[in-house]
Amino acid sequence: MLVAVNNKNHYLNAMNEQKSKSQKHDYYCPSCKEPVFLKKGLIKQAHFTHFQKKNCNVFSESETEEHILGKGMLYQWFKQQEIPCQLEAYLPNLKQRPDLLIWLDEKTPIAIEFQCSALSTQRMIERTFGYTQNGYKVYWILGEKYHFKNKLTSFQRLFVNENEAIGCYFLELHVADDMLTVHYLINQQENSAYMNAYSTQFDLNKVETSLKYISEQLLLLSKKKQNKSKRQLVQSHYFLNRGRNYQVPEIVSFQKYIYKKGDSLVSLPVEVYLPVKNQLFIKSLSYFWKYLLLEWIMGKSSNGVISKKEMHQKISQMINNNELIFYVMPLISIESKKKCADYFIAILIQRGLLLAISNSDWIIQKEPQRYKDEKEKISNFLLLEHSLMV
Repeated sequence: MLVAVNNKNHYLNAMNEQKSKSQKHDYYCPSCKEPVFLKKGLIKQAHFTHFQKKNCNVFSESETEEHILGKGMLYQWFKQQEIPCQLEAYLPNLKQRPDLLIWLDEKTPIAIEFQCSALSTQRMIERTFGYTQNGYKVYWILGEKYHFKNKLTSFQRLFVNENEAIGCYFLELHVADDMLTVHYLINQQENSAYMNAYSTQFDLNKVETSLKYISEQLLLLSKKKQNKSKRQLVQSHYFLNRGRNYQVPEIVSFQKYIYKKGDSLVSLPVEVYLPVKNQLFIKSLSYFWKYLLLEWIMGKSSNGVISKKEMHQKISQMINNNELIFYVMPLISIESKKKCADYFIAILIQRGLLLAISNSDWIIQKEPQRYKDEKEKISNFLLLEHSLMV
């Protein structure tokens, strides 16, 4: 821990304290009130620790040096910007102690959590929910063990956030280099666990590196970047065929379903192959949920009108039926996840299957094209791949 209290119940910062044998009992744990002592040397970051291992409900003695150094680094960075900041401030109504608590305005306190060790999904959800339900914003920053490397593990997905300007983003701290890295415009590659993303590093030692500077830079960079990937329709077709040949369970289930509906992996319309924005939220096989939604839309009467309300009701039904399953991502709202339907509707409008007659109503224009044989399909896919960027 980086803070302790003295016998007058005043909070003390380990980085500002001088080690003294005569005062070793002057420090107490802010949580359990048991005596702690200051550890301060030439190499390791100064911090307080219990004399004996205690069942302290808030502070853990297994705190890593990276965690201690990172908290101290962020604390000094906020202080240099004259941003009000508290280290390890206890929030009694939440029974939580964020690594740092800052205020960018008088209304909304912001909890900063620097995560360097494993954390259960349930505990992460509880802590995040505790903050948001009590009027706090929360930002999670990941330590070295969990830095982004072109893929997202189930654990890393817990900490992906979303911003209107920079899309899906992921924060990580490089303690050894005094660097904050922001991975932004994260988007999942088709038929792959790999992610497309842009990354920018900010040196926290530089005077100009402020929160305002970072926000401005990310806004400028995101406007210049294009979160687009080339259509890989042919590869997607081959991906399904390989999955069938290797008996991949979810692809076999999909194949069986479409056979019952009179379709095959050859006849499938191109619309179910086209990627939607923020596919990384969705765990379900992308072809399957889009096929189900397209089937429902085309099941309406000819020139029938579909409303946004009906569409969202259908999405909720698919979620309840486990036909559309999302990854556990506590920082992403269910409303954002459900927008996959809106993005798919935009594809159908672009393809001429639907016509928008208002901001919330669409009329069916035509049926999607089914393919008679693989030659026709591959030829059509190749033309589409080179026509537009998604």
